[in-house]
Amino acid sequence: MFIVRERMKKSIDSSPAPDRVLRRARWLLLAGALWLAACSTGLRVGYNNADTLLAWTFNRYLDLDESQQALVKARSAQFLAWHRGSQLRDYAALIAQARAAVEREVTPAEVLALNRELNARLARLGEAAAPDLAALALTLRPAQIERLREKLAENNQEWRRESQAESANFGDARLRRTVERAESWLGPLSRAQRELLRSLLADRPNEALTWAEESARRNAEFIALLERIARERPAPTQATVWMRSYFAQLSLPPDASRRAFVEQTREANAELIARLVNSASPAQRAHLARKLAGYEEDATLLAASAGAGRS
Repeated sequence: MFIVRERMKKSIDSSPAPDRVLRRARWLLLAGALWLAACSTGLRVGYNNADTLLAWTFNRYLDLDESQQALVKARSAQFLAWHRGSQLRDYAALIAQARAAVEREVTPAEVLALNRELNARLARLGEAAAPDLAALALTLRPAQIERLREKLAENNQEWRRESQAESANFGDARLRRTVERAESWLGPLSRAQRELLRSLLADRPNEALTWAEESARRNAEFIALLERIARERPAPTQATVWMRSYFAQLSLPPDASRRAFVEQTREANAELIARLVNSASPAQRAHLARKLAGYEEDATLLAASAGAGRS
């Protein structure tokens, strides 16, 4: 579950290093910024300020003019109302399902199924946000698209430099990150659990570089989509179709080799999570249950304050 929440916390896809994915703005969209806000250190505080984060994110990457800022503000309000009113109770139910599962032995297949459930919900965010993003895309000027291209390239270069720098000490660096994530969910790990993680990670390649390459490809595809919209000036309905098609491919890329990499990584992560959860002590399971119960409560309380939104 700790890796599952890392995905929820900082990305919209299935990367094993999701803390870098949203930071590289692979999903530069309302859904991605919303998810970052909703799953920040204080979920309710972050969620209730998601509109501010959305405006800041878009302006940072696109340098919006006043009319575009007004568009983002209006569309964000609608999107957030829809999300609060129609999605949060479902999230609470999914968290409750996870909390019940980790009270007993879990299988990799169960973890993988939960991952698929999560990705389905993330895909729903992209589908719902597509009309809003299409509307914004139709207003973008070439200079704004170029600004976005440059910022995404800078982000990806930073990621690649960090990944290459870690290669010399790759095993220890990855183990350290994985232990940190695990302990955020379970509390302090035992020596045996650390050795378990070391053995499970030992045969896995340096995935960070592969994900950096995947991120660069997706960034390029997104920029190409924005350029196509700017060039062809389609009707909003057609721009929405193109935007939805882009997001639909994020969970499982259409290219066979890229898709195989994603699926293999998910399966390996599911094995790791199941083995670690099954090794947890009663105190660690209680720690994990409390964490999940807190997020379940937050989602329920946020949903209870929902107002009118889109259907």
